[in-house]
Amino acid sequence: MTTQATERQPVETRVRDIPPPSGNGKSPIEIPEAVQAHGFNPVSLIMAIRGLGANKLRAFLTMLGVIIGVGAVIIAIAIGQGSREAVAASLRSLGTNVLTVMSGQQRRGGVSMGFGSSVSLVPEDAEAILKGCPSIVRVSPSVSRNAQVKYQAENTSVSINGVGADYAAITNFQVRQGRNLTADDINTTQRVAILGDTTWKTLFGSTPAVGKSVRIAGQRFEIIGVFQAKGGSGWRNPDDAVYIPYTTAMRRLFGMDNLQSIACQGRSEALMQRAQTELETLLRARHRLAANAENDFRIFNQADLAEAQNAQQDTFSALITYLAIVSLVVGGVGIMNIMLVSVTERTREIGVRKAIGARRSHILTQFLLEALFLSLIGGLLGVAFGVGGAKLVGNANDWTIVLLPSTIILAFSFSAIVGAFFGFYPAWKASRLNPIEALRYE
Repeated sequence: MTTQATERQPVETRVRDIPPPSGNGKSPIEIPEAVQAHGFNPVSLIMAIRGLGANKLRAFLTMLGVIIGVGAVIIAIAIGQGSREAVAASLRSLGTNVLTVMSGQQRRGGVSMGFGSSVSLVPEDAEAILKGCPSIVRVSPSVSRNAQVKYQAENTSVSINGVGADYAAITNFQVRQGRNLTADDINTTQRVAILGDTTWKTLFGSTPAVGKSVRIAGQRFEIIGVFQAKGGSGWRNPDDAVYIPYTTAMRRLFGMDNLQSIACQGRSEALMQRAQTELETLLRARHRLAANAENDFRIFNQADLAEAQNAQQDTFSALITYLAIVSLVVGGVGIMNIMLVSVTERTREIGVRKAIGARRSHILTQFLLEALFLSLIGGLLGVAFGVGGAKLVGNANDWTIVLLPSTIILAFSFSAIVGAFFGFYPAWKASRLNPIEALRYE
C-alpha cells in the first residue's frame, strides 16, 4: 500500500526510497516546481556538475582533446599571422611604391642566359626615366658583384652594390653612422663606401668605421657611412653588403658599360600602374623596339610581389588552421564518446530522476550541460596553452608571432560549438530512456 508523501523529497532520493508509480503513471512524490518546469532549472546544473566531479580524471582526459585543439588553432593562426606580418615588414622595408627595371635575357643558340644577361640598360636610361616619366620621382641605377673586402686582419666576401645617390631614399635605408652618397660622389666616381650593418660588425665589431679605409678587390675605399640593419629578404641580405657609387663600380672596379637594374620610386602607391606604363613606353621607345617585339627589359612591381607573398601566406595559414581544426574536432569526438559511456553508466540515475518527475528536457539539459562544461573549461585551458605555446614557439625560433583577440575568441567559440554539437546526441539519447527500464538497469 502506498502513502502520499507530505514533504518535498530531495532530487537525490535513493531508488529504494521511491514507492512504485501510481496507476496513472505519475510519481506520487511531490516534485519541486523548478523540476516540473519545462525550461532550464538549477537541478540539471547541479546534477551536471556532480556528474563531472564523480570522474575528475576522466573529465580531464576528455578535455585534453579540446585543450590541444584550441591551443593548436591559436598557435597555428598566430604563426600564420606573424609570418604574414614579417613578410609585409620586409617588403615595406624595400619600399611598396618601387618599380625595378631589370636587364632582359640574352639567348645563345636558342638557350636563355637568364634575366640580367642582356646589355640593354645604360645610365642614360635612368636619366631619361627621371625626365620623361611624371609618375616617377626618384631613380637609382645599380650594378652588383661579389668581391673581397678587407680591413686590417679582417676580411669577408660580400655583395658590392654600385648604386645612385637616391638609393637609400628609395629603399628606406637609414644611416647609423656618417652620411649617404651624394650626386657629387656619383659624378666624380669617388672611392667611397657605405657598409651594411652585418658587414660593419664583421670587419669592425662595434667600433666606429666612418673615416677609416677598407680594400675592395684590392682598391682602397674610404668609409663614409654605415646603414642601420634591415634584415634579410629571402636569399638576399641587404645588411651583408657594401654600397658604392655606381659610376665607381662600373668604371673603376668592374669595368662595365651597362647597368643591371634601375630602381624607380613612384610618387604614390596609387600611381604605380601609371608609372609602370610610362616606364615601359619610354624604354621601348629608347631601345627602338618594334611594335611586335618583346621587351629587352623586365619591370618588377613591388606591390605585385607583396600581393603574391600575401597569397602564399593565405594558403599556408589556411592549411595549418584546417589541421588545427581537425584536432579540435577529434577532441569533440572524444567528448561524444565519453558522454555515451556516461549515459550507459548512469542509466539508473536517469530512471530515478524521471521517476520523481524530471522531464525529457531536464535530462537533455543535464547531459548537454556536462558536454558544454567539458568543452568550455577545456577551451579556457586551451586558450592559456595556445597563448603560452605561441610565445614559446616564437621565442625559441625567433619568429614573429601575432596574437589577435579575434583569434582567441574564435578558437574559444569554436570549442563551445564543438561541445554542443558532439554532446547533443548523447544527451538526446539519455532523455529518451524509458524510466521503468532505466530503474531495472543493473
